[in-house]
Amino acid sequence: MTGKLIRIGAAVLVATAILATLIVLVPRRQSLFVGIYELVLATIAIGTVVGSFRTFEPEAWMHSPFEREPEKPEQPQPIAELDRIDRLVVLGAANEFDFHYRLRPVLRQVAAERLYGLHAIELDQDPGRARPLLGDELWEAVRPDRKVGRRAGPGLPSAELAAHVARLEQL
Repeated sequence: MTGKLIRIGAAVLVATAILATLIVLVPRRQSLFVGIYELVLATIAIGTVVGSFRTFEPEAWMHSPFEREPEKPEQPQPIAELDRIDRLVVLGAANEFDFHYRLRPVLRQVAAERLYGLHAIELDQDPGRARPLLGDELWEAVRPDRKVGRRAGPGLPSAELAAHVARLEQL
């Protein structure tokens, strides 16, 4: 605090000494020099007042809000189950083996839950009632006694999978 007072006093003293020198050297411009002197004293006073505000919240004066990096919107975390199903769809479209052992169980589970939840039909115990509701194409994909085709054979095309999903949604 005393260091600040000393600096303020020194600034006022220097400004006064300059004013006195100018008035002695050029007495005709005395009113101009006094006006400039008043502006310098006002500047010192305003600087002192603004500087004293820093003691209220010193960390607020450390960085300008314009210097901070803008806040980035929070990215939603991917849902692990959706990522897993996405991989199963890609694998199921690649070959028959992956369709039969990876994607088909998911289709069977969804079909079984939809049939039981909406129509009280169990997929494996009542295939006679399940087949007409599922349709022939979807039934061929989810029937309990389905045999795996050629291991390297083509998988389920995306358009067919989309049709199966649409059919399950219509149940």
